Amino acid sequence: WSMNRDLLESWIQGETGFPLVDANMRELSRTGFMSNRGRQNVASFLIRELRIDWRLGAEWFESLLLDSDPCSNYGNWQYIAGVGDDPRGGRRFNVVKQGQSYDPNGDYPRHWLPELENVPQRFIYDPYRAPRAELERAGVVLGTHYPLPVVNSFGAAGDDDNKGVRRKNESNNGARGGHGRKARSIAKQNQDSFPDPFARPR
Repeated sequence: WSMNRDLLESWIQGETGFPLVDANMRELSRTGFMSNRGRQNVASFLIRELRIDWRLGAEWFESLLLDSDPCSNYGNWQYIAGVGDDPRGGRRFNVVKQGQSYDPNGDYPRHWLPELENVPQRFIYDPYRAPRAELERAGVVLGTHYPLPVVNSFGAAGDDDNKGVRRKNESNNGARGGHGRKARSIAKQNQDSFPDPFARPR
């Protein structure tokens, strides 16, 4: 698993630079709700793209979901992670294509990410691919109004090509660290139930 706390916090805060993920995570933080499709997409993103321990995602969900049920919650996270009773891997959601397929107009991300309200429809799920001029007309500067992607498209979080992208987001993540502190607290409170994957050996 990845040991990058900044990546975990960017996911929790809805600051990954991938609008479908960010919209769902912000909805969860503000309402305690997330659709089933949203849960699958953000879980896949945390596990497959950020390579972070699925148990931290499951605990974060459990701390916020109004309809949280331990069996359903942990079972669904195990399913996406490919562990437990159904250890088949490869359950990986393309969070750009998912948004384009199920909400092609981008109404959902525009609602939860008002900073992207004027981004053209064809770039609403991957604004990092939009020409700078298009973003400027929409009043968006990536890295200022909306974060740069924490991973390059769907490349590995640990690739050298991604390090510069992550560094540009670190200051934003640190400034919005309220949820991140809560995530660290959850991990610490539960360290007796399983080893904290971010803990350094003593």
